[in-house]
Amino acid sequence: MAAPNDEMEMEKIAEDELSKLHRQFRVMEIDRANVTSSAQPTLRVQRNIIRTLTSELDNIMTELRLTKSTSNHLENTKTRDKLISLLKEHEQSTAEVQEHRTTINELNFLLKQVEKEIKALRNKGVGLEKDSINSMTNHTIVSQLENRLNTALMKFNNVNSENYKMRLEIDRLLRDRQFFNTLWRGQIKRLMEGKGQILALVEQAITTYDQREEWCSKLDALKDKAAVDYRKHCLEVRELQRQLDHSLKLEEFLRTKGTVRFTAADAKAEAKKLEQQEEEIRTYNNYVNILDAIKEYAGEDDVEKLVQEYNRREEENYALFNYINEVNAELKNLGDNVKMLKNLIDEEHIKHQANLSKQQDSIEKLSGVLDEKRAAVNELKTRQETTEQDITNLLDGLQSLAVSSNCDTLPLLKLLGNSIHINMSNARLYIKSLEKKIFETVELIKFDEYVQKCAETKERTPARRRRPARAPRTPRPAHTPLANTPRPRT
Repeated sequence: MAAPNDEMEMEKIAEDELSKLHRQFRVMEIDRANVTSSAQPTLRVQRNIIRTLTSELDNIMTELRLTKSTSNHLENTKTRDKLISLLKEHEQSTAEVQEHRTTINELNFLLKQVEKEIKALRNKGVGLEKDSINSMTNHTIVSQLENRLNTALMKFNNVNSENYKMRLEIDRLLRDRQFFNTLWRGQIKRLMEGKGQILALVEQAITTYDQREEWCSKLDALKDKAAVDYRKHCLEVRELQRQLDHSLKLEEFLRTKGTVRFTAADAKAEAKKLEQQEEEIRTYNNYVNILDAIKEYAGEDDVEKLVQEYNRREEENYALFNYINEVNAELKNLGDNVKMLKNLIDEEHIKHQANLSKQQDSIEKLSGVLDEKRAAVNELKTRQETTEQDITNLLDGLQSLAVSSNCDTLPLLKLLGNSIHINMSNARLYIKSLEKKIFETVELIKFDEYVQKCAETKERTPARRRRPARAPRTPRPAHTPLANTPRPRT
């Protein structure tokens, strides 16, 4: 019996938790709807601002592209080069003018010195011939100095004329710059005015949107009020219809009864009927008064026109109601699309994270394989170095053996021009020479042993004449051992 009770308690707890979660979900949905409805105007304003800023950015970028165009760059480079050349010419001309001025000052100083000398000579009163000679020399010097002065003045005049032309050109460029600056200020002013107009239009659009939202809220309130009034009117009509049906049924019942008695109840019924008729008359008069008030308020006596105006207003309200419903449906669709896009983004993010984890695993595996390969390569390198060291030690030992044993091939290598130092190419020659030398030494050792044995046998035999034994022929140091010996591995 305890198990079913426990199950029922668990089910009850689960249902309570489910209802609690449903309430929380409804509250969250209401909060989300409120947040979205409150955030829509700000988002729209921000979108408008972003749109205006993007348009301004596009205009600025077009202006920058125009300023950075090749033609403008070429014109700017040309004007810059021209200005640089003009400045250089101006500096050169000023330097030349300074030089000419210095030369003119020097010439003036020399002329003053010459005039002083002439005055001094005149005061001294020397002879006529000497005076004539000095006067001739002085005239020549003066003519030379005048010629120099004339050439210097001509150069100076040329420099002044060039400076005058340069000043005119600089004045023209300054006027052009002033004209460009005025145009640029005008364009900047127009741009700022356009920005101000755009901001004013944006503010007007914001205010109109706020007014539209207010009117929509008022329209919703009026629609709600109209719906409430319509329901009240329907209830009143139903009550009147019920009363009318009841009165008809009662009249029919009394008519079918056919009683002739006229009692106090009948008097009360008749009075009630009269009161009801009076009430209907009053309601009729009230309706007539209301209709007259409506006509007076609308300024129209024709009922059909009033009905048409009412229908027109109803159609407008119905169109606005349909528009609001369409906007709400569009907002709902947009919300669904946003949810779907968020889900897709989450899925793509999860896929991206999975791909990143897979790539990380593959990178780790490849890094492990790379470390193993590097270790193997390092081990092979160490083995190669040890083998090379062993080979070099072996070759050095061969060379030392060959040199110490005075092989026959070493002088031949010297005559051929090769170095005596051993390497992988001439190692075979060293090995062959060593084999030959070893074979010769072995043969010599065998021969010495044989001679020693013969001497020992002669000492052991009695002193009688014996036929001397023939000495064995010494084998020729032919090349057969070299042919039979295995070739060394290089």
